[in-house]
Amino acid sequence: MSVMLQESSFRSMNTQIQVILAASSEMSEFAPLIQSYFAKAERRFSRFLPSSECSRLNRKSGSRCMISDEMANVLELCQHYFEVTEGVFNIFILPALEHAGYRRSFETISNGDEFSEASHNPLLPLPKDCLYMDLDSAMSSVLFPANQQMDLGGIVKSWTVQGLSDLLRIERQIQRGLVNAGGDVEVWGGASDREPWVIAIDRPNGSRMHQLDDLLLLLEDGAVATSSTQKRSWRSSRGSMHHLIDPRTMKPGRSSVIQCSVVGEQLVDCEIWAKVMCIIGLEDGMPLFRRHAQRLEALIFTEDGTLHHVKPSANRSKGQWLGLEADFVYV
Repeated sequence: MSVMLQESSFRSMNTQIQVILAASSEMSEFAPLIQSYFAKAERRFSRFLPSSECSRLNRKSGSRCMISDEMANVLELCQHYFEVTEGVFNIFILPALEHAGYRRSFETISNGDEFSEASHNPLLPLPKDCLYMDLDSAMSSVLFPANQQMDLGGIVKSWTVQGLSDLLRIERQIQRGLVNAGGDVEVWGGASDREPWVIAIDRPNGSRMHQLDDLLLLLEDGAVATSSTQKRSWRSSRGSMHHLIDPRTMKPGRSSVIQCSVVGEQLVDCEIWAKVMCIIGLEDGMPLFRRHAQRLEALIFTEDGTLHHVKPSANRSKGQWLGLEADFVYV
């Protein structure tokens, strides 16, 4: 007996969530679980909620604090990605986000005038050889130096999607599904026995072909994440700003990359590397990507309108692209 695909859509974590499952039961059976999973993650990790665990740790920087298992898991991943990206991924960029004017949830801003910059002096760059965190996973505690404050928005969305996908696929034994959180997408099982999932990737403004149809990724099992300097951006008295902070300058990244989509097996990997490429650009980012992300594939749009396709060097591509005509291909 064939099982029909069923869809649930809602807002959480300041973005649109879409879940499609092939389940014999009605979607209404799974919807409370799915929405609760995202809501719990938002309540724990959001810097915009004063009651969140993230906000509590920021207020208590300089003191050792007990943490939840979920927070310990995320902070361990943050340490790992700090190391493999050679310091480009750094969670202690909250002061820089606020200095640029991003002090409120993006969806609550009605116009650019509300993105007012902080008045204090420019911030010092963060060192790339040290992540200021004393994490004791065995004792479930962490110590941040005084005045160090973190933003976990660069990792927890994909971490949540990945965790929910594992729960649905492994514990609930749903044979095929798709979870999409604002462009961070994980899929499994194909859309049917004979068809892969079809995922559309927007072409950014500035691309020479941005008015053409979206790029289409055919993917049976795996993940894709897209990061952009255009989506969460705003104007300020100091010029154009966006949410991707370069820890080397503590300012929004000024590379030539305006959008990057990364395809791989693990969604968190994809999200981190998509952000890294947008922050530091092709010249610095390509050698780093080649050293540490050989199993991943990337589509990179630069501000001059060109499209760069980086194929994985350690395995075959996870999916197949339709409508892809890259200006430069890296094998």
